[in-house]
Amino acid sequence: MFKKKIDNKSKFDSMVGFIDNGTVSAVEPGWRMTPQTLAKLLVDKFPTKEDAKRLVDSAILVPVFKREDYEGVEGFGDVVESNLSWYKENTRKHVGHLFCHMTGVWKYSNNAVDWDPVTSEFDVSGPKFNDVREALEVA
Repeated sequence: MFKKKIDNKSKFDSMVGFIDNGTVSAVEPGWRMTPQTLAKLLVDKFPTKEDAKRLVDSAILVPVFKREDYEGVEGFGDVVESNLSWYKENTRKHVGHLFCHMTGVWKYSNNAVDWDPVTSEFDVSGPKFNDVREALEVA
């Protein structure tokens, strides 16, 4: 029997992470902002891997959950519940949007399989955010 496909469109929470030496460290932000706004904030204020590390290791996003040992992007991808999940213990049923800094850019996935550059998934043009407060005003 086939499992019912999981619809992540109703899941508004996100996780933000970076990959280093094959392991992903990530946080679930406490701030409520749309994936569009979060994508723009990441590109504007935290464009490099060092910026991503600083972001994930700080209180900037007011993390409500943090994990530092996801088994690569496959393990991190399992945060988004899907029929393809290998590591079911990684699933966070309310999270539907993943952002990971890898290969020199921010990438996005909402299905745990495809990791596309944030700039190809979201319109990040317009005036740059100077801080998180500005992003929250848009959200």
